[in-house]
Amino acid sequence: MQKIGLLFILTIVMVALLGCAGAPLHYADETIRLGYVKRIAILPFENHTQTKYAEERLRDIISTEILSRGFFEVIEKGDLSRFLQEELVNRKQETIDLPTAQRLARDLEVDAYLAGSVDDFSEIRSGSYAYSVVAATFRLVDVKTGKIIWKTSGTESGYSTWSRIFGFAGEDINEVSFKLVRKLLDTIQITE
Repeated sequence: MQKIGLLFILTIVMVALLGCAGAPLHYADETIRLGYVKRIAILPFENHTQTKYAEERLRDIISTEILSRGFFEVIEKGDLSRFLQEELVNRKQETIDLPTAQRLARDLEVDAYLAGSVDDFSEIRSGSYAYSVVAATFRLVDVKTGKIIWKTSGTESGYSTWSRIFGFAGEDINEVSFKLVRKLLDTIQITE
């Protein structure tokens, strides 16, 4: 009987330590080294959720994380907004094609752009316990070739077995968003 109790406790400890989130899926073009990318534009993200402004919140978080890690210079959002307004509204298109990306490179002096989507930005309730879930996909695209040079997708949850058992609140949506962005950016390998 003591062995069963010990096994149960060990199982709970393992689940708590390992967590439920897996490693993010990612792709990096092996033929291209990211070291040549010095300056990027972060395009407005798509929002596939019901949460207003989730895409703007995640865009700001990833911009902050990229700058704090020193990965790339990031052009100012206002400069990019003016460029996109002139380019995309006049041409009645919503996405960036290769000629537009090349003009982006020329006009704003960027080597690549980061595009993405917010796929989940929600709070899950289970009885009296609530926790946040955030899912996103990001891709870095070379502006000269239009080729995807890095892409990643992942999900992060604020669920905690310990918090649920002991009645603590799960991590809020901002904490979960930062954790997800950090985890996804950890897949970037910048080499010269």
